[in-house]
Amino acid sequence: MDQAEQAAKVLEQLVNDYARLDLAVEQIDEIEHKSDHIVHDIVKKLDATFVTLVLFDREDIYQMAETVDTVVDLIKATVDRLKIFGLTEADAHTREMGRLIGQSVSILHDTVCALDGIRLDQTDFCAGINALENEGDAALKRSLADLFQRESDARQIIKWKEIYEFLEKTLDSCEDAANLLENVIVKNA
Repeated sequence: MDQAEQAAKVLEQLVNDYARLDLAVEQIDEIEHKSDHIVHDIVKKLDATFVTLVLFDREDIYQMAETVDTVVDLIKATVDRLKIFGLTEADAHTREMGRLIGQSVSILHDTVCALDGIRLDQTDFCAGINALENEGDAALKRSLADLFQRESDARQIIKWKEIYEFLEKTLDSCEDAANLLENVIVKNA
């Protein structure tokens, strides 16, 4: 979860200070590699271990690791595309969606850190992340509507549309992780 939180912070810093693009690409590459190594280590340990954490069974651990890694991968894909597409600045839509991703990942991180003592009546984190994902859906619609109104260059439309969609997919993955956590809590209540 720490890698996802770090990736979200890099994304938020980048969309608020686009001069950090080259540094962000470097940082996100390193974070994504660490995240991949963590998933591989988890799989190796699951193969060698029969006993798991109190709340998580082997499948839950694997699914959670994969889902969090997907969040990191999507953030990396977004940052890479900002660089590859040669975009010179982040717009207000990108900053808004970056903020939503940062909030979602922060809630996930805090929930995972408190998971050992969490109770069934403490699953409102899932509703919070769902609300942020819904805001992301609305932000995607606004960003696309604005893009098609203001931009006439088809190349720019393609570039920005892909950026916006990757940001929204990242929020979807955050919601997937929250749903998985909620299912684990319910299953073990």
